[in-house]
Amino acid sequence: MKGISSQSSMNYSNEDDYELQEENEGLLRRDIGEGDYAIDDSAEKFQCMSLHKRDTTKRGEELSFQKNGLWRQEQKGRVARLENWLKVRWELEEIIEEQLNRFHAHYNLDMVPTRLKDVAQILMPSWTPPDELASIAWIGDWRPSAILELVRGLSLSSSSSSASSSSSSSNSIGTEQLLSQLIYEIRIEEAILDEEMAEIQSTCILYLPFAPTNIQSGGAALACVQSEFKKIERVITRAQRLRFKALELVLKKVLSETDAAEFLVAFEGIQDAIHQFATNQRFQKGPVTLPVKALGSS
Repeated sequence: MKGISSQSSMNYSNEDDYELQEENEGLLRRDIGEGDYAIDDSAEKFQCMSLHKRDTTKRGEELSFQKNGLWRQEQKGRVARLENWLKVRWELEEIIEEQLNRFHAHYNLDMVPTRLKDVAQILMPSWTPPDELASIAWIGDWRPSAILELVRGLSLSSSSSSASSSSSSSNSIGTEQLLSQLIYEIRIEEAILDEEMAEIQSTCILYLPFAPTNIQSGGAALACVQSEFKKIERVITRAQRLRFKALELVLKKVLSETDAAEFLVAFEGIQDAIHQFATNQRFQKGPVTLPVKALGSS
C-alpha cells in the first residue's frame, strides 16, 4: 500500500508538473504572439512616420527649387538691365570723348593762324555778325570764363528746379565751389593774355611802318610785321588752348557724364540762338529792340 500510494503520488506530481509546463508554454506563446503584434504595429507606425517625413522633405525641396529658379530669373533680368545701362553709359562716354576731340581739333588746328591774313579772320571773322562778336567774342571765340559761367548758371537753375535734398544740396555746393575756383584761375590767365594782346596792338599802332613818319625799307618793314605776327600767333594759340582747357575741365572734372551731355546740347543751342539773333539784327533797320516780358507775366 505504501508503494502504491507513493507511486500514485509521484504520478500526480508528474501530472501537475506537465500541466504547469503546458500552462507556462501557453503563456510564453501568447506573450510571443502579442510581442509580434506589438513589433508589427511599431514598424507600421515608424514606416508611416518615415513616409510622412520624406513627403515633407520632398515638398520643401520643390519649394526651395522654385524659389531658387525665380531668384535666378530675377537676377538675370537685373543683370540684363545693368548691361544695357553700362552699354548706354559707354556709348555716352564715347560720344562725349568724340565731341571733345572735335573741339580740340577746332581750337588747336583749324583756328590757329598760319598766314598773316588768317589773323584778321580769327580775331574778326567775317561770318560772325557784329552783335555776336560784341557779346561773346574773345580772341576769336568764347571767353573761357564765360563757358564756366554758363555752366554755373545752368547748374544753379537745375538745382533750384529739382527737389531739394541733403545730398543734392551738398553736391551743388561742391560744384559751385569748384566752379568758382576754376573761374578765378581762368580769369587770371585771361588777364595775362589780354595784357599781351594790348601790348601787341599798341606796338602795331605806334611802331609799325604804316604812318608816313615810320616808313622803312621793304625788308625792315616786313621783318617788323612778321615779328608782331608771331606774337599774335602765340597769343591766339594760348587762348585757344585755354578755351579747350576750360571746356575739358567742365566735361571731365566738374560734370557727370549725363550732365556733360546735357551741357553740350545746351551749349550748342545757346551758340545757335545767339548767332540767329545777331544775324536777324544785322538785316534789321532802325534801332535795336529787345522783347522784354512784363514783370509778373508768365
